[in-house]
Amino acid sequence: MAGGGVDDGSTYSPLVGGVYVFNLIVGAGALAMPKAFSESGYIGGCILVALLAAFSYLTVTFMIEAMAIANRFRRHEERQRHVQSSEVAPLINETEAANPFEITHRTEMAEMAKMFFSTWGLRFFYACIVIYLYGDLCIYVVAIPKSLQSVACGNLSHQAHSHSHHENHTYAHHHCMGTLDSQQAYYVFLTAFAVVLGPFCFFNAQKTKALQIFTTVMRWSTFIIMIVIALIGIANKKGFNHDDHVPHASDVSTFKATGLPVLFGVSIYSFMCHHSLPSLLTPITRKKTLGTVLSLDFLLCFLFYALLSLTAVFRFQADSLKDLYTLNFTDFPSKFVSYFLGLFPVFTLSANFPIIAITLRNNLRHLFEPPDRPFPAWVTRFVLPIAAIGPPILVGYFTEDVGFLVSFTGSYAGVGIQYVIPALLCYFARQKARRVFETYDNPHASFFSHKGWILFVVVWSVVCIGVVTFNHIYTRS
Repeated sequence: MAGGGVDDGSTYSPLVGGVYVFNLIVGAGALAMPKAFSESGYIGGCILVALLAAFSYLTVTFMIEAMAIANRFRRHEERQRHVQSSEVAPLINETEAANPFEITHRTEMAEMAKMFFSTWGLRFFYACIVIYLYGDLCIYVVAIPKSLQSVACGNLSHQAHSHSHHENHTYAHHHCMGTLDSQQAYYVFLTAFAVVLGPFCFFNAQKTKALQIFTTVMRWSTFIIMIVIALIGIANKKGFNHDDHVPHASDVSTFKATGLPVLFGVSIYSFMCHHSLPSLLTPITRKKTLGTVLSLDFLLCFLFYALLSLTAVFRFQADSLKDLYTLNFTDFPSKFVSYFLGLFPVFTLSANFPIIAITLRNNLRHLFEPPDRPFPAWVTRFVLPIAAIGPPILVGYFTEDVGFLVSFTGSYAGVGIQYVIPALLCYFARQKARRVFETYDNPHASFFSHKGWILFVVVWSVVCIGVVTFNHIYTRS
């Protein structure tokens, strides 16, 4: 298939694959956790985030099993096509005997949906994937230039007092960067963003390896700096200035049920990576390590979230924690550190943007490409990438506030992508495999093989939708 995986011979090690997944999971959303932790209590927060990590990992194992079954069906179809060929058939039989479920072909969610879903299932899938991915890209297109604008135009201190996810575009545009005002600076950064990161979307995920490794180093550096500064403040019981006070340990809330819905709404997609797993996992060389790599990724992400949030709630007063945690460091004595932390969203989202755009591009291909007439190369290489990144970039030029719209479209579509679709893909893939093949010996099968787990995830999805809806109403009331 055009587009990557090991189909074109491009591979990487399990370590690099783990870096890709870690980068995709840990985004700027982590910066909203500390404030939500303070409102829910640190014990309640840790329990809830651990629960979300467990459910997300559960559905990741469903995705891997469905990918393996899809590869099995691809080999079966190849064998059927070449069964009359005495030269090809023995080769395919030999491959099947080794491991017919080996994940060597990148099979996107869209292709698996076509394999295993009914017409209505396909419609549900495409509604979820297109809404979610386009919404994600819109956020990235706006967030990265806004972060650069904040640093270049000196808005960090202002935002520290007035920042809101939906209102940070309302302050007066002032002059900065010579003759440019802050609005014009935003457009300059948006254009630069499109020129620098846009070309990555025309390649495969594995072509972004250098970008992924660079942003991983920057991301770890940012987290470590914030954690170390917070720990030093906790140890010294000293803030950045006379208005910044370190709370006493007894004053930090342990559990507040009323704050859990807010944390739930902030954290529900903190372990989202499912939509890009086919692109990220297929090129990994040693597939036997997938379970270990992903387990460590999820554990590491949880520990980072917990450590970041715990050090935050014990370092800063609950009423002083900002919606965006990096804004709590704007008064740090070192301006270099405060600006470096202000650029955190740039580091995190810059690596994610190409991967999500590539995922959307590949799914658009499967959505519109006729099964019996593949797209010409120029459509695959140029038209589809432009269709993926063009609309979000245009949105960025017309508005700096897409959060309100995406908070609804992304929330509900995200539940489908993260929970419902992986569970249903695995369920219907298992059914079809057991119906078509004599045996079902899948080495990539999920540990959670009982059908009850599928039902459990569906029920959990309904609970998530209910809590997210309550959170939308609660936070805007």
